Amino acid sequence: MSEPQRERMDYELLEALRRGDERVVRTFFSQDTESSGFTAGRNSALHIVAGCGHLGLVKFICDKESFLLTAHNMAGETPLHCAAWAGADRIVSYFISVAAESHLLEQLLLAKDWDGKTALYAAAKEGRVAAARELLSKLPNQQAAAVDKKGVSPLYVAVLSGSLKVVQILIESPADAPYGGPNRQTALHAATMIKNPGS
Repeated sequence: MSEPQRERMDYELLEALRRGDERVVRTFFSQDTESSGFTAGRNSALHIVAGCGHLGLVKFICDKESFLLTAHNMAGETPLHCAAWAGADRIVSYFISVAAESHLLEQLLLAKDWDGKTALYAAAKEGRVAAARELLSKLPNQQAAAVDKKGVSPLYVAVLSGSLKVVQILIESPADAPYGGPNRQTALHAATMIKNPGS
């Protein structure tokens, strides 16, 4: 799927996407415009609705502009990254389904932003339990093994963020999850850095 040349996104469309205003978005897409454009940060319409958790609009835009599923914004994030950061597990599940049907599953799940972070890393860092579980339902070994440019693994960042449920999901997954972090630290080092409540 080749991505067409993109123009600046219409402000009214941008606001409608953020609000989840299906009527305005559908009206915009029904016009004879070539594309919906990008924001200044190169976020597409799909990035925006995925990050805001608007499942109905995600499905609508995927149907209209399916090439956006693997599009990267200025930070290198795909719409899947945005959904994972937001904890939009139903959107994560939908993207996985669409990617599998389009033979893009590995490309999407292992896509890294410019810092080397995958969508699983995003879910682990934010403690997005359901999103992490959905992501690990496919290609668990490859996803759990993906470290960022500093050598930080999803398990390490889950421990550091204090998300014990995501840590448990990663440990119980069939993957042999690496536990490394920056400067040759391990998830055990991260655990010692977490402050106890009330201390």
